[in-house]
Amino acid sequence: MLSSIAFASLFAAAAGANQFSFTIWDWEPAYRDMGFFKRQVDTVADYGVNTIELGISWRDCEASDGAFDFSIPDERVSYVRSKDMALRLRVNVTDWPEWFQPELFQNPDGTTFDYSGGLPSVFSAENRERQLHFVSAAAKHYSGMGYTYTPAFSVHMEVKFGGWNTYEPSARAGFRNWLAGRYGSIASLNESWNTSYAAFGDIEPPVPQDTKDEPSTDAASADWIRFREAALTDWVTAFAAAVRKNDTSARISVPLGESFRSESAAFANLAYWDYSRPADEIVHSYDFFMHGPANIGDVGIALAIMTGITQRPTVLEIDGPVLLDKYGYTTEHLVFAAKAVLAKGAEGIQITNWGSSELSGQTWMRAIGDECRMRDARDGVSPGLKAAWYYVSKWENYCNRDPNVSLFERQFGPFREMLKANLWLRVVTDENLLYEDPTDQDVFIPSAAVIDDEVRERLRSVSLGTTVSALTKPGTFTPTAKTNGNFGAKIRLVEPAAFDDAIARGSLPREPEGSHRVLRVAAVQFHTCFDVPSNTRQIVEWIGKAAEAGARVAVFSEMALTGYTKKPEFRETLDWNVIDTSIDAIRTACDERDVYAIVGAPTRDGDKIFCAALTISPDGEIIDRYEKTYLAGEAWATPGTRFTTFNIDDAKSGTFVCHDERYPHLVQLRALAGAQLFFYISCESGIGEEHKIGPYRAQLQARAVENGVFIVHANAPALRDDPDAEGTSNGHSRIIGPDGNVIAEAGPYEDTMVIADIDLRHARKGGMPAALENGPAAEWIRKGVGLVTSQ
Repeated sequence: MLSSIAFASLFAAAAGANQFSFTIWDWEPAYRDMGFFKRQVDTVADYGVNTIELGISWRDCEASDGAFDFSIPDERVSYVRSKDMALRLRVNVTDWPEWFQPELFQNPDGTTFDYSGGLPSVFSAENRERQLHFVSAAAKHYSGMGYTYTPAFSVHMEVKFGGWNTYEPSARAGFRNWLAGRYGSIASLNESWNTSYAAFGDIEPPVPQDTKDEPSTDAASADWIRFREAALTDWVTAFAAAVRKNDTSARISVPLGESFRSESAAFANLAYWDYSRPADEIVHSYDFFMHGPANIGDVGIALAIMTGITQRPTVLEIDGPVLLDKYGYTTEHLVFAAKAVLAKGAEGIQITNWGSSELSGQTWMRAIGDECRMRDARDGVSPGLKAAWYYVSKWENYCNRDPNVSLFERQFGPFREMLKANLWLRVVTDENLLYEDPTDQDVFIPSAAVIDDEVRERLRSVSLGTTVSALTKPGTFTPTAKTNGNFGAKIRLVEPAAFDDAIARGSLPREPEGSHRVLRVAAVQFHTCFDVPSNTRQIVEWIGKAAEAGARVAVFSEMALTGYTKKPEFRETLDWNVIDTSIDAIRTACDERDVYAIVGAPTRDGDKIFCAALTISPDGEIIDRYEKTYLAGEAWATPGTRFTTFNIDDAKSGTFVCHDERYPHLVQLRALAGAQLFFYISCESGIGEEHKIGPYRAQLQARAVENGVFIVHANAPALRDDPDAEGTSNGHSRIIGPDGNVIAEAGPYEDTMVIADIDLRHARKGGMPAALENGPAAEWIRKGVGLVTSQ
């Protein structure tokens, strides 16, 4: 039952209904006949559809080279807008205009791939130039309207190939060039492939064969798959860039179909993470045909796969009447599928391939529309919510090409059982392991006999800091070799017979109840000046932006209030009435916006002036003043003498300022006293001293990992035209996890805000307590902890 599914919900709720979209393709009767189009739009609007996905055909809109006429889609766009519905524009570049003859996909024997009269090759530079020229023109034409654009350039209008059907001249030449870049020399390729080519020009792309009993280890086939993946990634990325260059209001939707089966290699469509990087949302085509109505519950697994891997809001696509006519589905199945995924965080539902069907009486669509209206939409990814990683190797699918083997069942059968036990799971694949960090999370591997070399090395590294368990010995193959599976990873094997017991013992984390202790933090960097009211206005504005982004804490750089300098005459310029008034304005902003703020500002005690970090509560109260302990030449300031901690909600926290980062005990002592979260504010050396940036980052990473704490760092940015300007630094505000890895980081120059959701369950509480008991410094450290004061 889907009611038991508990995979990681990745999206933070926002007000408003879920998306409910309906596709009308540009080639179908309901599109070509405007009266028919209006009737269909009116009907689905009555059913609750709030978004129309509308085809925009290259053939319709560029009758001669460079002569663009969007009157056909414009008429339809205008009608949709008159119904107060949103638009997703499916930019169809598979149907080319008569004046252009593209190079088409070819089968291995040189014949044209027979799909809708042929498909333009994604490997042809001329095709791509012409297609993207049209995409750019369409985006420019609709600029400023806030429309969503989705690419339509291949089979089923998804990001995939239709089989082993890309052997046209441009694909062959592109493969040779790609190999030359990958291997550098023909000798290196021959060593990897166990071949004896004289030159890259001699190589012909392979035609990978089905497998039986054991996976393929053919290096040429593996490289052919990698090359085709790269081509799809490049096309989607170029499409998104062309759209956004010409329409800054645009959103990008990427259509991804389900796979994890023996045909995956021919489709080259499992690089979901890569394909989704430019996307604001995913429209996921669930494979109703593969699963069948008896397994309708698998729709929840499909959603978990797509959201887990892509980390993007996902709309589930429900296919056309053929499901009812030929595959045994009922309308109750379709409504069940919609309800199930909406309950688990889908951004919405899309109805596809019904565009020209008789829609009157399709009350099941109204039921889905009602469900979409009742549920909150999801808007944005919340990376702080962590779960056990359920790793599926894409190369397990690419190298096992036996049509008689159910790879989906092999890889996701255990997933069903874990979900029934309410385990807190996130599906990941190769790119997630390579580019993300599973700190303090278990990694579970159901079946992965084939693991890519790069991923094996990453698993080895990950296993040294977290628990990795598997049902069978993983990595006994790479895409190019059979191995013994011993690649240095610490992997705990769970016998299939003991699988249920392992779950019952809690060997994988269960869905947490109540608070996740997730805190959204924002590190703000902006160009300050030596004008306190101006800086104050910016701080107040950024507090508002942080609050609108859902942040609980906004952190600002060293001396953000006044501007930073080391000059002794600075103390004589300080107008304390202005400073006090400005701090009051910031306190008011915190109170009104219900956020904490950490602000760099001068403070005073009699004749002493300090370079301080003020912590202001959501009630507008100053709850902590930390004065910089170790000055870096600030002739106007007095060194601070207190180690303080305070609470951000229930998280014990501390601050330190710039040069303080060089002194590990400032963090260590407070971590031992219970602090799990530190705010570091700075105005480090400028961008002109670029050689210091790496060590600055390394020092903070060391403070984080050696104490197991989060660090939120706000630094001043640099000026491009004056890298040595007073009061500027090198930017790179960042958020660092308890393992020392950078979670998010800004660039050097821009005024910006870095945001992350941090899960405080992953921070140590009490630092590294062995320091209090062992070694010759233990007594001194205990005395140091006694100096820490709580506010």
